[in-house]
Amino acid sequence: MSDNPRKSQTKYWVLFTALLLLAAALILPPLINLNRYQRRIADAIGNSLGRRVHLSSVTLRLLPRPGLELSDFIVEEDPAFGAEPTLRAPSVDASIRLSSLWRGRLEIGRISFDQPSLNLVRNSEGRWNIGTILLQASHIPNAPTAQRRSSSSPRFPYIEADNARVNFKIGNEKKPFSFLNADFAMWLANPDQWRLRLEAQPVRTDLDLGLSDTGLLRVEGSLHRATAIGSMPAIGSMPIDLEAEWSNAPLGQIARLLLGQDTGWRGSLDITSIIKGDVFNPQFKTRIRVAGMHRQEFTPLDPFNIDATCQGNYRHDSRSLENLTCLWPIDDGHLLLTGAVPDIEHPKPAFNLQIQNVPAILGLSALRLVRNGFAPSTQIGGTLQGSLAYTQSPAENLSGDVTVNGLAIRTPGMPAPIAIPTLHFTSLTTAPTRRRFATTRSAAPAAPASLHLVGASIPLGEDVPLVVSGDFNRQGFSLHFNGNASLERLRPITSSIGLLHNAVAALAPQGSAILDLTVRGPWLQPSSTLGNPAPTATTEGALRLKNAKYQASFLPEPVEIVSAQAALTHAQVIWNPVSVIFHKVPATLSVTAPIPCATAVCVREFSLSTPQLDAAALQSAVMGAGEHGEFLQQILARLDRNKVQWPALNGTVRTATFSLGPLILHDATSSVHIEGRQIRFTSIEAHALNGVLQATGTMSADNNSPHYAFDVQLLHASAAGLTTLWHEPPLSGTVSVNTHVELAGFSTDDLAQSAQGTFHWDWTQGTTTLVPAALTHFDHWSADGAIKNRQLVLDQSQVTRGPLKQTVSGTISFDRKSDLTVTDQEESAHVAKAAQHTQ
Repeated sequence: MSDNPRKSQTKYWVLFTALLLLAAALILPPLINLNRYQRRIADAIGNSLGRRVHLSSVTLRLLPRPGLELSDFIVEEDPAFGAEPTLRAPSVDASIRLSSLWRGRLEIGRISFDQPSLNLVRNSEGRWNIGTILLQASHIPNAPTAQRRSSSSPRFPYIEADNARVNFKIGNEKKPFSFLNADFAMWLANPDQWRLRLEAQPVRTDLDLGLSDTGLLRVEGSLHRATAIGSMPAIGSMPIDLEAEWSNAPLGQIARLLLGQDTGWRGSLDITSIIKGDVFNPQFKTRIRVAGMHRQEFTPLDPFNIDATCQGNYRHDSRSLENLTCLWPIDDGHLLLTGAVPDIEHPKPAFNLQIQNVPAILGLSALRLVRNGFAPSTQIGGTLQGSLAYTQSPAENLSGDVTVNGLAIRTPGMPAPIAIPTLHFTSLTTAPTRRRFATTRSAAPAAPASLHLVGASIPLGEDVPLVVSGDFNRQGFSLHFNGNASLERLRPITSSIGLLHNAVAALAPQGSAILDLTVRGPWLQPSSTLGNPAPTATTEGALRLKNAKYQASFLPEPVEIVSAQAALTHAQVIWNPVSVIFHKVPATLSVTAPIPCATAVCVREFSLSTPQLDAAALQSAVMGAGEHGEFLQQILARLDRNKVQWPALNGTVRTATFSLGPLILHDATSSVHIEGRQIRFTSIEAHALNGVLQATGTMSADNNSPHYAFDVQLLHASAAGLTTLWHEPPLSGTVSVNTHVELAGFSTDDLAQSAQGTFHWDWTQGTTTLVPAALTHFDHWSADGAIKNRQLVLDQSQVTRGPLKQTVSGTISFDRKSDLTVTDQEESAHVAKAAQHTQ
């Protein structure tokens, strides 16, 4: 029992001592002034770095572990690299190794930088400022960081930095490229090897780049002490062994980060690399993966992925990349790129590309990367073999050849695949030409390095094959098509690749074509403006069609093309002449369409002529020959069902003879404008009844039935012609008529029922069979009235026979039944009676 009080007292003394020490740890550090050692501490750190160091204050800390807190930590720059400090940190925490105190010396176990800013500078000699610090560290013998027991050499501290910023400078110019949110750690793994770890986000300070859009850069590895060259270690001989990874980096943002501009490419980039060797002459092995590569304007039909491995070495003295080798396996084949890039600051690379058993579909996929919707349903087979060599010194040059073996092209709608045993591409090297009359001997710029497609014969169902040749360079392409093709074979190809501006897509698979065309354009589609899309390629040359059929979306039956010839330029397509037959009506026409042809602004110009046109044929073509299921109704039904409109057209229609039943119009010409669902007749001119016919009008199909509105003027027509037209007894005289009439409907009865408007006529020296007798013979008959209720209503009408003037009122129906009344005018009656008395 006597021991219990002693044990209790011991516990109390232990507790008291612990509380006393805790109080001392909390109270004493603020009371201990270490600022008098501030200069000594700064000098000690500066000597280890080989740079001058400045501090604003030093504070002792005992908890949670003993250490020093340094404020406003600044490391000055080596004057050879500039005047801006190498490193700034608002606060630095230096933890003390307690075990070292027992040996009578102070060792720092951990140095933690909070939000430091580091400047990495390269001078004009190509040396980096960090190199001198690493070289200084190589001079100082240290024990490994993790060594438990102290030795004669102090243990190297564990150095770490959180939320750091790393800036890059070339001389005094600070580059916009930086690392943000960088976490860094460095320690000595064994006496001759440092380990380091870095994780950061690359950014540009001159662009608005989200940190989440530049991916994450990780570097981890080892750095060995520099070996001595002579009596001093050389930084260039310092061995390194690093692993780097740049993951989840969008291609568009990477281009902005590295090049300062968006190149328009999209996708996800992942790079992993192993770097070994000396600091000045490292070797590297890198795996580059790009997933979902595409242009920003569109997403290709098939995903395009890259998975290549590259290796080589860098030489500091020549600043060159040497022994480059990049391998991209593709199915059972591969692409192998070898070469070198001397002087990477002013690169003039030299590369060799070997192509071994690469599927031809890769070429089609590459085209789909830059051409939206190119050949969406086309499949190709075959393999590529060849080699190419590219140099830029002394001038740009491309040599070598590539062969496509066993090429087979399959496109929907094609009865059988197109088989091309061999396609051969060869290099074209054009030597610079000298100016003939130049005062000084200066060479003209050499043509860009290009590949030439040797003419390949493609049988497309005709006796003469279609021959395809072309040229390709970095900027664009040029393809030439010459030969014959059946439309059955040609149509699916042009529809798939968008050739001829889709003009052939509306042709039926009958007939043949003769082509002499050149298609050229850039690889990347130029920018478009609103309402004026930029063409992806231009087509120039000539195209001839024979025995073809054109099916317009707004017509219920095809137009037969007997023959047609087109001339294509970069600005327009001119079809002239075109011989067609539509609903048994023959015609010759020409059409001019601008390129590009946007729906909202594109107006095509046309001219149509036919030697003669019969009203019955016209009625059959337009009105369905009086049947109830009229042809025009079918047209409008297609417009409603397909939600399409008539194309915008300006043009002229001419016919030598237009037979409207017994009425014959000679030399008829009409200028029309077609747009949306309306036809506007800006002028109609013809000779009829020995007079002149002039008219304007519109035909609108916006409603369920067509609506017509016309203003017609018939001048100096012979009334005798009306005898044949109306099957009436002989009429005589000269008639001039003005009328405005509006009608709607499909059939003759619909038109008569809906007709309304106004009219005016002047009839001189006329005879008629109309009742009353005053109208059987007259000197002049003028009339104004309205058209309604299937009849002409005379509002103001006067007939003159000699001195007698009489007023005519009443109606004349469309079936020529009249209900007219003639009344004497009072003044004219007196004049007539006076004349009788005089006689």
